[in-house]
Amino acid sequence: MSYFQRPRLQRAERLTDRLARAAYQVIGQLTVTAWVTPEPVPYDQRTSGTELQLVPGQSWGRLFDCAWFHFTGTVPAEAAGAEVVALIDVSGEALVVDETGHPVRGLTNVSSGYDYSLGAPGKRVVPLFERAAGGEAVDLWADAGANDLFGVLKDNGELKQAALAVRHPNLHALWYDVEVLWDLVRVLPGHSAQRAQIETALVTVADQLEANLTDDAAAGAREVLAPLLAQRAGDPSLTVTAIGHAHMDLAWLWPIRETIRKGARTFATALRHMERYPDYHFGASQPQYFQWMKDHYPRLYEEIGARVAEGRLEVQGAMWVESDTNVPAGESLVRQLLYGKRFWRDEFGIDAKGLWLPDVFGYSAALPQLLRSAQLDWFMTQKLSWSLVNTFPHKTFRWTGLDGTTILAHLLPEDTYNSPILPRSLAKTESNYPDRGLADEALLLFGIGDGGGGPGEEHLERLERLGDLAGLPRVRQDLSQHFFERLVPQADRFPVWDGELYLERHQGTYTTQSRTKRYNRKLELALREAELAAARALWAGAADYPAADFERIWKEVLLYQFHDILPGSSITRVYDESLARYAVLLAETEALRGAAETAGDTQPVVVNSLGWERTEWLSTADGWRRVTVPAFAATA
Repeated sequence: MSYFQRPRLQRAERLTDRLARAAYQVIGQLTVTAWVTPEPVPYDQRTSGTELQLVPGQSWGRLFDCAWFHFTGTVPAEAAGAEVVALIDVSGEALVVDETGHPVRGLTNVSSGYDYSLGAPGKRVVPLFERAAGGEAVDLWADAGANDLFGVLKDNGELKQAALAVRHPNLHALWYDVEVLWDLVRVLPGHSAQRAQIETALVTVADQLEANLTDDAAAGAREVLAPLLAQRAGDPSLTVTAIGHAHMDLAWLWPIRETIRKGARTFATALRHMERYPDYHFGASQPQYFQWMKDHYPRLYEEIGARVAEGRLEVQGAMWVESDTNVPAGESLVRQLLYGKRFWRDEFGIDAKGLWLPDVFGYSAALPQLLRSAQLDWFMTQKLSWSLVNTFPHKTFRWTGLDGTTILAHLLPEDTYNSPILPRSLAKTESNYPDRGLADEALLLFGIGDGGGGPGEEHLERLERLGDLAGLPRVRQDLSQHFFERLVPQADRFPVWDGELYLERHQGTYTTQSRTKRYNRKLELALREAELAAARALWAGAADYPAADFERIWKEVLLYQFHDILPGSSITRVYDESLARYAVLLAETEALRGAAETAGDTQPVVVNSLGWERTEWLSTADGWRRVTVPAFAATA
């Protein structure tokens, strides 16, 4: 039971929200012009759409419309000496760019759909002047989409906010001090002296600020709370390795073209935060995703490469995309690994050592053999926590496949890749880790995915306060690969799970979108036959092997094996567009096969492309013939 009467506690509990509102003081409005188009246009064509002059409350687009926004204004003289920012919310996602069109940072509407138990998704702050003189001109461009993180048109696509504001540094910092301490109160036991002391300090601060919520008063309040945030945990029994993450569904509730734009928003935001927070480590998976950045945002890709080389941006996983593992053929899974590992090696000089599939709908028992054959050491997911009936019994274990091959597996104990990185996150990581008696480390991924920019400033401010805070497991930022390098040598300590990792959810996805599944299989078979024909033509000296064409086709087929496309969980537009592309890819593959089979000598040849000897009756110009052809061979 608390020492304080409920009204005083309630006032203290409301303090976090009061500070969040007070940290930014609006000092003026921006003038807004938008040029709206149905599909994205580049920066040099930004004024080619339908022009709109907008004020907050006016709608600018329909679902998946695009627009270039131009925000202009002047910093008021009374803001001299203060930090000035822009507050922008277009009821959608946006990418702020510089005067050359280069990505600067991503924005997300405050009302976006999200699991609010994990925090708030909105990103609306654009830093402008650390110490304004007053009178500065503001001139911002942003490339926007009329969709939230989950492909929904919010608030009728209205411009919600376009303002200049002063950020009050002490109120801003106190906001996170109070938030972290209140969350810690909620996870500490009721009899804890630490909890009672934190409550006392928070009530004291709330009383002091009730009628005097100013930046100067906030500085004094921070001094009251500082000793509580300075308490250390001592020798930890469990250390949590945390890395920023922004899980990216390459298509789902939005089309692929929007994923590319989501990627630019996400990486730009992560790169800006790396400049401000020197301890920040961020990771992203899927070479296809990086390839899009290289193709569409080459300067941004150069920045990504520099941070990878620095060791602060981690490339994660070994597959070309985070693929479904139940529908694709074995050769497709091999190609996912081949092209994925090759991309990381060629682009960044990195040899991927783990499979990163946090959101896939179950995992084939064939995977351990394939992963170990690809020289991988570990596998990471969290999706099994979504099962509806049975609780999976382990978080760290040895996974044994069909042939007896074993690989170390780790499931995120927090059961999410979108951690808010609050005290409750660390407490759950410890309490929900059934293997904590065998392991002294666990992995945690924090941030907001699907275009949300990964971690916001809130995640990184919380981490600065949490590092070794008393009452919680110790947390440190590091690359996930370093975590696994420490864990893999201990693999023999952990229990064994034999066979498929079955997800008790999403079962209906394997009976939907049958045309997509049919095309996938037809292309897998067609590519096999075409590659064999091309190899025979090369061996006979009749034609060059079209390796670049095969790789291009394979990579697009692998893209559509993404776990929200091939299984059948995406919106209609994704399938309309991918089915059209499947038809083109199949025609190209059949043309490659035809060219290979007719290259050189035109004498009829009987080919057996299967892995066993075959004897068949064939109808020829000279009548019926009984022909036997060895496996993977041909005969005249």
